[in-house]
Amino acid sequence: MNIAVGLVIGVLVGLGQLALLLLFTSRVTGGGGKFVAAGLAQWVLPFAALLLVGIFYTRALLWAGIGIAAALIIGAIVYIMMRKGR
Repeated sequence: MNIAVGLVIGVLVGLGQLALLLLFTSRVTGGGGKFVAAGLAQWVLPFAALLLVGIFYTRALLWAGIGIAAALIIGAIVYIMMRKGR
């Protein structure tokens, strides 16, 4: 049960972090303003999620970290492959 809870939380947080990272990079490279909030949120999100998992589901902490890393890596690969396919 702890593995499933940790992985689900980790994957959701990882995908959220990837979305914020893509928003941040598009705003920075596009020359638009208001990129600081997305950049800060991209850093704070995993820390807050891992803190909450550490407090409430201590045994799921490792799996949440694995889920975050896996979602970021796999999500970035899928995003790049989808952009190259256009």
